[in-house]
Amino acid sequence: MPESLKKLSLKQQNYLETIHDLCRHHGHTHVKSIADRLQISMPSVTEAVKGLAAKGLIKHDIRKNITLSQKGKNLASTLARRQLILADFYSKILGCPRAKADEIACRVEHVVDDSFCSRLAGFAEYLRKQAEQGDDIIANFKKHYENGT
Repeated sequence: MPESLKKLSLKQQNYLETIHDLCRHHGHTHVKSIADRLQISMPSVTEAVKGLAAKGLIKHDIRKNITLSQKGKNLASTLARRQLILADFYSKILGCPRAKADEIACRVEHVVDDSFCSRLAGFAEYLRKQAEQGDDIIANFKKHYENGT
């Protein structure tokens, strides 16, 4: 896990991810949009935004747009990549419904490091290659699990 990510609380990481997601659609976001997405008060968002700006993760002028700094983009991308790796594994390998896989991945991504995610992604790729070669371990597991044996 990058050292700068370790210094962020879980709440700060969630704000960073939310800002990242909202900025992907319009290039920027606003306190109200963040508050609406997270279903919290605008004053709470304002305080969080100040903290993220003080850490150099976002750029914000009061009553103006909020954007991610390059450092903020890098950290948010790291979190998004982890979540995708975990959610894909839970969904495509273990067979969990995608909504459930996304929900679990969103919680787990904050406690795993890059090394673990790389290993998990490598394992998933290995299983997919085995399936392409005729040894579909994934399908066999899903059948085994569904049969309760």
